[in-house]
Amino acid sequence: MSKETEQVISKLNKYMEQFDFNNDEQMEKEMRNFIQKLNNNEINFEDDPKFKSDDLLEEAYNATSKTNAIKLAKKALEIYPDNIDAECFIADFEENQIRMLEKYNTIVDKATRLLEKDNMFKKENIGIFWEILETRPYMRARYKKADILVNLGRFTEAIKECKELLRLNKSDNLGVRYMLIKLYCMLEKFEECEKLYKKYNEHSAFMLLPMAIMYFKKGDYIKSKRILRNVQKVNPYIIKFLKNINEMEEQFIGNIKDIEYYSQGSIEEAAIIIGSLLCLLLSIPAFVEFVELEIKN
Repeated sequence: MSKETEQVISKLNKYMEQFDFNNDEQMEKEMRNFIQKLNNNEINFEDDPKFKSDDLLEEAYNATSKTNAIKLAKKALEIYPDNIDAECFIADFEENQIRMLEKYNTIVDKATRLLEKDNMFKKENIGIFWEILETRPYMRARYKKADILVNLGRFTEAIKECKELLRLNKSDNLGVRYMLIKLYCMLEKFEECEKLYKKYNEHSAFMLLPMAIMYFKKGDYIKSKRILRNVQKVNPYIIKFLKNINEMEEQFIGNIKDIEYYSQGSIEEAAIIIGSLLCLLLSIPAFVEFVELEIKN
């Protein structure tokens, strides 16, 4: 779900607060009325600082220059100081990873206090955080914090962040499990790798390739080869990329962030997967040699 869609749902929730429904039929009718009024520009949220701030942040995302983007995001924060997504947007322009982590620590602490104030961490919410719109900026900020920890080589701390994110949101809409299985593989936590894979029972290349690497590192070459063949079935581009990893390394690093959309089995998906595992793959060149020898195009 895009941030634009989240904003529409947030406006819908705000609109629905004024009614006291007796049954589901009345609620559905008023929801249809909301969509019609929204499309006809008959509903005005301009006086609400939260929505006005979100609109400015949307402009910042679409800005053509860094200067204008930051200016718009800062203005969004002036209007609504609790706009966590706006703070994250500004922090992402920090080039120094250590300073970026400091900023994200501050952002996550602030977002935590805001959610605690609204009693969002109550027992019935734990495990379904993503279903609650108000928690999403916090979840996004914490995921980014985990990603920075990985970039800084602080893998044990990153694992703790990932496990907490999965505790809060078991359905894992952010794809935290992909980061976590990579970290388990890097630290040779083979049992944890297998448990995580079985827990989600997902046969996508995002999970399969780390498992193939894990079994290779474990010395189970038969299982590694078997999984690589499954990887080839779900996305053949991955094997092609692995066989040209040294030539394509620079391309992955430079362009991976520019990919906004991908479909299963696409070249874009393959680029994202290889790019996310690049540091792991480059640390075990023998695995790439294994792919070249054992897996035929």
